[in-house]
Order: sequence, then C-alpha cells, then structure tokens
Amino acid sequence: MFYTNYLTLLKRFLFILSFFVFFRAVFYFYNFDYFRTFHFSEALFAYVYGIRFDIAAVLIINSIFILGSLVPITNSRYQLFLKIIFVFLNSIFLGVLLIDLELFIFLGKKMTFDIFGIKNDIITQSLQLVTNYWYLCIVALLNTVLLWKYYPQCKITLLPKHKIKWYTATVFGVIIIALTIIGIRGSIQTRPMSTKSAFIHDSHELGNLSLNAAYSILRFAGKNQAVIKKSYFQTDDEAKHVILKSRTFNLSNEVNYGKQNVIVIILESFSQEYVDNGYTPFLSSLSKKSLYFNDNFANGRRSIEVLPSIMAGFPSILEEPIQGSRYQTNKFYALPKILKENGYQTSFFHGGELGTMEFDTFSYSVGFEKYFSMNDYPHKEHFDKVWGIYDHNYLSFFADNLDNQKEPFFSSVFTLSSHHPYSIPLEFIDKFPVGNLEIIESVGYADYSLREFFKKIETKDWFNNTLFVITGDHTQKLETKKYNNTVGRYKVPLIFYHPSIDLTIFNSDRITQHADILASVLDFLGLNHDKKLLYGSSVFSNKESQAIIFLNGRYFYYKKPYILTYDKIDAKLFHYSNNLSEIENNVDENIKTEMLKELKAYIQYTHNGLINNRIYD
Repeated sequence: MFYTNYLTLLKRFLFILSFFVFFRAVFYFYNFDYFRTFHFSEALFAYVYGIRFDIAAVLIINSIFILGSLVPITNSRYQLFLKIIFVFLNSIFLGVLLIDLELFIFLGKKMTFDIFGIKNDIITQSLQLVTNYWYLCIVALLNTVLLWKYYPQCKITLLPKHKIKWYTATVFGVIIIALTIIGIRGSIQTRPMSTKSAFIHDSHELGNLSLNAAYSILRFAGKNQAVIKKSYFQTDDEAKHVILKSRTFNLSNEVNYGKQNVIVIILESFSQEYVDNGYTPFLSSLSKKSLYFNDNFANGRRSIEVLPSIMAGFPSILEEPIQGSRYQTNKFYALPKILKENGYQTSFFHGGELGTMEFDTFSYSVGFEKYFSMNDYPHKEHFDKVWGIYDHNYLSFFADNLDNQKEPFFSSVFTLSSHHPYSIPLEFIDKFPVGNLEIIESVGYADYSLREFFKKIETKDWFNNTLFVITGDHTQKLETKKYNNTVGRYKVPLIFYHPSIDLTIFNSDRITQHADILASVLDFLGLNHDKKLLYGSSVFSNKESQAIIFLNGRYFYYKKPYILTYDKIDAKLFHYSNNLSEIENNVDENIKTEMLKELKAYIQYTHNGLINNRIYD
C-alpha cells in the first residue's frame, strides 16, 4: 500500500533513535563514578527525561534525510542515495557521543560546539588521540557497519496503478514536517527547549545524564559566540593572582547574623534615574533606613542577563548572555544552590507565563526548588493581556506563599508591570505621575505595589528575621543627560534592608554591581563558601570595589576614581563621570597600565575558565 514508505521512515527513525538511547546508558556506566552518589531512581528519571533530547537530536541530524524521504521516488538509485545520507550523517554524530564519553571526564560537562575552538590542537594531537583511544575508533567503525547492514529497507515497490497522488503526498508530508518541528522544539510550547532545559533536576550533575552531546553541539552550530582562549598571562593561575591582588573576596568579619531568611526582589526596568527624580516614593523612603547604593551597576541590559549576575555572581561580559550561550550548562555555584545546601527552602516567583525568558529552566538549574509563574496564579482576570499578572496582585500572591515557606527560606520575585507596554490596572490610571516618558506611570504603580507588599508582610512572624535585597534588573527609557549615556544606562538602585538590624552603619559610598549580591548575602549570613567567582565582593566590606560591563565588544572597567574602556585593541582611561565623550586628560599611564592588566586578567579568567569548565578552580 502507498503508506509503506511512511511506515519505513518511522522504522528508520526508531532504528537510529535506539542507538542514541543506548549510548545514553553507555554514558551513564562509563562515567559511573560521576553519578555514583545518586539513587538509581533519580538516575533513571534523568535518563528517561533525556530521551526528548535524543529525539530532537535525531530529527535535526536527519532533517535532510526526512525531507528527501518525502519525495515520492522509489527507484533503487534514489533509495541508495538516501541510505548513504542516513549512514553518513548518523555515523558522524554517533562518533560525537563516543568522543563525549572521554571528553566529559576532562570537562565535567557535555561537549558543545566550542570544541571546534581548539581544532588546531585536535589536529596536532590526532595521532596520539587515535592511538590512546583506538577502542572508540573501533566502536565508531562498528556503528557505521551496523547502520549500513540493518538500515530498514522499503521492500514493497509501488505498481503504476498504486502511485501516490500528489495531494496525498502533500498531506502526509505536511504532517511529518509538523511532527518533526515539534520533536525538535521538545513539545508544543512557546519557546523551544534548550540545553539548559536538561538541568531541571535537584542536582546539576543529573542534567549531564539527560543532555545529549550531539544536541548540545547542534544547538549552537553556526553561532560564532564561542569564547577564544586567552593568554595575556603565561598561566591562568597568574591571571587569578592579579585579580586577587586587586580586591578581597573574603568575609568582612563585620557581619554574621546566622540563618536569616533572604528575599531578593528584582524590579523590572528600574533605573536609578526614576529614584532620583522622585517617581518611587516608597523605595526612596525605604532606602533611608537601608544600606542603599545609588552608584550600583546592572551587569547587563536585558532581563535574561540578570539572573546569572544576581543569583550566580556571573556578570554578562560575553558576546551573548551566559544563559543562552554554549556555556550555559557549565556548573555554577549559585546562591539558591548554596543556601539549599545549608538548609534553606528555595523558591522563585515571576508573574509571567511559564517559560517566559526561560526563567523557569534557569531557576531550576541553579538550585531553586520551586518555580511559580502566572500558571500558578488562581485569578486569571488579573492578567494584563500581555506579559502576566499585574504587580500588586502577584506580589500579594507572593506574600501569601511566603507563609508556606519553611524557615529559613530564600525566595525571589521578579516584577513585570513596568515592562513595555507598561500596562497598569484600570483602577490605577491617573493615580501616579506620568512624567515625560511612557514608562513612568508604570514605575509609580510598581513602587505602589511594593509598598502594599511590605504593608502585608510587616506583621508576619518571619518578617523581622528577613534580609531584603531590592534592585532593578536593568534600565529602560531615560530622559536626563546625567543618565542617558554609557554610564547612566547601567545604573539601577541596590538596597539591603533588614527590619531589625541597622544596616545604615555600613559604607554606601562605593561602586557596586549585581555580581556583588551573592557574595554580600553569604557574608551577611556568615557562610564562607569555598567556591567563589572572582567578580563580586561583599558590600559589607570596606575594601576597594569595582564593576565590569561588556557592551558591543567593549569592556568598561569601573574602579573609582577611574573608568577604563577596552575594545580588545585600544584602551582608554577616564576620570569617573557620566560623560565618556570627554577626551582623557592628564592620564596617569601607570594607573592605566595597572587597570588594563587587571581587566585582561578578568578576561583570561573568564574565557579560559568557561572553556575548561574550571572557573572555580
């Protein structure tokens, strides 16, 4: 019958899928020491969950073959051509799975497209690689033989009177292409799955069992954002030594308040300008009884860059956000993971639809136990028809859920109403200043929502035992010359508030950045975690502070009273101010040289640490 060709296509898909599923089991046992600490049921769940990545990888690899199979040609030469394509493509990526068996031992992560960044080294070492891993070469050859020998053949040919009608072929073709697209995306969802979607388990390690190395390479094929290995210094240890000389990352010894609850509130599009101009009366009043930094920098300009900066202490200093890069599956010792290991219950709240900005997958990957979205909110009539639940409604929902958290807890909420198109509930129209920018009214509404949130929680039993960290994610529309410039576009408020501890005694006259939040919270709680990134330091320390920003291929290194800019070729030093258009005057070349040395140390530390997945070593 005419559908025999389609049935054979399904058999071929299941045939190659079985290889990928089998090699996942091989990966588990080959790296059993890595997974030894996990219960078999945990490993089994991660294994089964990973089949969706196998399916996606198989469909991407064989997309050309699938399209070719939909062409209603049954002569032997064409079928031989399809067989050659099938065997050739799948042999290559089964080889990738074999290479990953060994490479994973060295990198501690699944192989990604950045492996081609060291292609010259691979070519140079090819002989010894083949010699040392001859058994993998034999298995790769065996794979090719098995693919060729057991390739499912379509044994029934169509007689002339049974030729497939063009419209029948079209219908079947559309269905198969649609199913292929769904399989590649992971399911029917607003955003396709990504490599970090594998890291939803309680332990980061199990994500490596779910993820497929072929998929992780294909996910970034064609992208050119792989970081390049740097050698400004002879060794990476020398680069780290330069960083450690420039600042301290130790506990301040001035605070140690034990197991306090921690709540991090991230305000959408909150520029420091809005605070200065009086559009946030509640935030301004709260800042007077808090440790408040008005010289604080967001480490990025997009929401997707915020969570890695705040939660993992990793500033956005790559060509693309770490969350969307090929290094997103590197292991990070993030704040929720560290606190969870110290007995904290962890949760993250965002009023947007599940999957928005991939906040959910990132949250799970860095240690949040629970993620709450618009999907968990009971009153859908509070939906703003664009992004999610209005702020005052969702913050109230957040407050109610905090009552269910077992102390000590760490929870974070990300607001959304001050995001374009800046929707606010009808009953609040004309209640707040509109200013000269369309965002201003929604900023006033968000500030009001924050006020109502604090009113609701101030009588809670856990309130006086809680550290609140409040910051903006990034800036948005700006109107004044003071802020509408390179420096000002990154300035967002940063507040540390505790209802029963006076934090105003600490120095607020310093540069801070999002990457400082992780170190500051751990310092406040007295947790001297042995795994530290060398970007952020505690705001409770009186030592010298600094900030790093990356914009359009250019680094900005802030260290009062100077700003160093570096575009990988030229470096310029400016006195710290909002206006970088002024030509540098009376520059101290020694200071410029020293700051450039420090910045290059950071670049080498970042690039080489990500490539080798050893940024914490």
